[in-house]
Amino acid sequence: MKAASIFFAILMIAATAAIPALAKPLSYPGGTMIMQENDETGHMLSIDHTITPKYAVALYAKHETSGDDFTTAGPQVNTLIKRWNLPDGQGNIFNMSGIGIAHDGDDNEFAAWTGFLADYETRRVFISYEPRFQYAGDIDQSFSHRGRVGFAPYLANYDDLNTWLMVQAEHHPEEEDNVVVTPLVRLFYKTTLVEAGYSSNDHLMFNWQLQF
Repeated sequence: MKAASIFFAILMIAATAAIPALAKPLSYPGGTMIMQENDETGHMLSIDHTITPKYAVALYAKHETSGDDFTTAGPQVNTLIKRWNLPDGQGNIFNMSGIGIAHDGDDNEFAAWTGFLADYETRRVFISYEPRFQYAGDIDQSFSHRGRVGFAPYLANYDDLNTWLMVQAEHHPEEEDNVVVTPLVRLFYKTTLVEAGYSSNDHLMFNWQLQF
């Protein structure tokens, strides 16, 4: 899979260092998140509304720009499977599953997808792993996964700009260039997050998330 993304200057973004960082598929009950990602796989947009501490409903859409271009869209359910509140950090396992339609310009196919996010975070260290499976008939049948490691170069409070330096590694078994490594910077401020990087296959990455 290939994609286009956008690397841009990053200002005024951060989240609390005392609580887990953003970029998770659930927020607080009644909260809504808008998340947009641009990387070497394509462009993704989701709008998520958290109903309970363990469940959120979402509208999900992604335009794949590697290989044959196609768009997948539909409703999605985000579930907190397990959370560990530890003395110095927090661990989580989430599932994100949805059904919808995949469209490649000529055909429409039923689509279904599921993914997991496992993460662990302290005020200094962040680790995550995300496998994803997608079925879209003759348009796409794929598996991919990615992992991240990162650290905070300084400790910041809730009202301060927080900075994380991270490295993301992705594996797309069906692709010729199937391993992609992206160093990135994540900045977040309260409920707004921005991250940007440049990948080993010469793609710019730009992601953002707003929670309200």
